[in-house]
Amino acid sequence: MRFFIRLNVSSFLYAMFPFAVIELMANVYRISRVTGWELSHVNKLILAFCVAGITVSNIAFPKLIRHWLDGRKASYFSLILWFPYFVILVSILVSWLPITEPADQPNPVTGLIAMAALALYPFYLGILHLFGTTAKNMDR
Repeated sequence: MRFFIRLNVSSFLYAMFPFAVIELMANVYRISRVTGWELSHVNKLILAFCVAGITVSNIAFPKLIRHWLDGRKASYFSLILWFPYFVILVSILVSWLPITEPADQPNPVTGLIAMAALALYPFYLGILHLFGTTAKNMDR
């Protein structure tokens, strides 16, 4: 039972990264309008957040798998389990903070970028899981 809870919490953490990145990309105009910053400044901050998030996840996710999920092969279930948490997070945000200003609508290309990122994210997690499980097995 303890592993099941840890697996679900780690899947939720895996869903938080693409959720934050996609929502930041989709709400560039809203962030610019609310804060008063120029679009170029907002885009640079989002890029910095993405680079920092990828760097932190490259280090933290294999350690999470190795130490918290014991490097077990069953941790590969989180490659599927993160998606329902992602959908829940998006639906909560969309219902709580709807876009009421027509000028805040994201570009159509943002949806294509989001779909590509979501299609590639399980492969990225799979590689990180491979590092996390093989490093644990090499320690034994």
